[in-house]
Amino acid sequence: MRHHRFHHGPDTPPRPPRPASLPDGGLRSLPDAGDAVHSEAAVVGELRDLIGWLRQRLRGEHTVRASVLTAEPNGQDGYLILLGEAEARLTNDPPRLKARLDSAELAQIRTEYGPDFDPAGLVNRTVTLTLRTSLRQRFGRGAGVQAKVIGLLSIGQVPLEADLDRERTLQRLRLEGRRFGPETWSEPQDPRHIALVVSEHGEVRRDVEHVLQPLEDAGLIRIHRVWAIFEGAGAERSLIEAFARVAGLQREYRLSATLVCRGGGPVEAFRPLNAFGAANAAARAEVPNLITGLGHAGTPRTALDAVAARSEPTPTAAAMLVRHLVERTGAQAERALADLDAAIEAELEAAGRVDLARAGAAFDRALLDLADQADDRLRQLGQAVERSLLANLAAATGVSAKSASGADTAETTPLDQADALDEEGDDDLLSEALTLVIAAETGRVVTTAEQARAETDLLLHFPDGVVPAQVEPRNTVIPSATTH
Repeated sequence: MRHHRFHHGPDTPPRPPRPASLPDGGLRSLPDAGDAVHSEAAVVGELRDLIGWLRQRLRGEHTVRASVLTAEPNGQDGYLILLGEAEARLTNDPPRLKARLDSAELAQIRTEYGPDFDPAGLVNRTVTLTLRTSLRQRFGRGAGVQAKVIGLLSIGQVPLEADLDRERTLQRLRLEGRRFGPETWSEPQDPRHIALVVSEHGEVRRDVEHVLQPLEDAGLIRIHRVWAIFEGAGAERSLIEAFARVAGLQREYRLSATLVCRGGGPVEAFRPLNAFGAANAAARAEVPNLITGLGHAGTPRTALDAVAARSEPTPTAAAMLVRHLVERTGAQAERALADLDAAIEAELEAAGRVDLARAGAAFDRALLDLADQADDRLRQLGQAVERSLLANLAAATGVSAKSASGADTAETTPLDQADALDEEGDDDLLSEALTLVIAAETGRVVTTAEQARAETDLLLHFPDGVVPAQVEPRNTVIPSATTH
């Protein structure tokens, strides 16, 4: 909306400014004597008065020629239509206006164009509408212009020139042997550097950055923004320069993907995207994973869509594709880390089992060694007990005794020498261990040496067990009995 100068009275006509020369040769508006009054009145006026003045002047009916960018259902049998310029202009931020088409007006249009009329069929067409405009107060957003469709005067045809331009461009690229299309897609393993070709102004940049900005803030990706013009006479040259800058970024950073995004508009506005210069620049740049998000779901495919490795219906969908690639890489990294942890755990578990088996084998060998040592010790202890018993028996009976197990013969030791040995440190328990001697055949308790000589087999009782012994005569001066 243009700026206006307001006066005291609503019917006072605005006074045109007087031109004056500037130092650089330009002109500017200089105040006169009456301008101070008007400026003071504008400054001290109330905001409610200004909004009321605007509401009165924005209210009215207007006939406009525009292109239908989108047509979305709004309520019951109503639509919300987004209008754009009928012809593409050289501008970064083309004007847009939302108009409401209510059910009553839609019914009236269907009486004129037939009962099968669908507002969605107006997308990408040039139409002539009658709009009723007014000022509305939006809660929390201030004042705004609202428009309502009250009549549809004419509907333009979808031009065929765009399809013809696209086919001519693609045929020329094929003849030159350019490699393009889905076959150029290469799944990035670690998306890092992303080039974004977009208009510096407008909602498309905000929509794409709304999706990718959190990833950039988290340090997962880096976005290289390349500004370009998509409409008007200089759009093709601007796109060629943009792809040249993208090629430089590719050489410097090894880009993972390149996004080319623009908003919706009339079919004529996409003509630069069907031009051979723009499509050839995109194919010649050889940037990996070119992703386009041009227009909306109803926008016809352009030559740049065919050149791209992936073509998405909207800029938001193109940005979401990049986001999914980053998230998929994170999920793959998590799975790889989980597999690595599992492999390390399995390796450690296998090594632990080996070490445990080795420790168990060593423990078994140690137990066997201890058992052998215990057996040797017990055998030595048994032989010592047996020798002590035979020595005491020989001393008591006066005969030489030999154990039945074949141990060394224990010579007769006098009692005083035995006592001396006991005093020198022999095991007292071994010398006093013998508690009972029994004849094996009769079971009679033997208490004297004479009884022992008369028997052949004896049983020597100890506190911890019984030892068999055998009495045998020896060819000596003194009769002897050998005990086994």
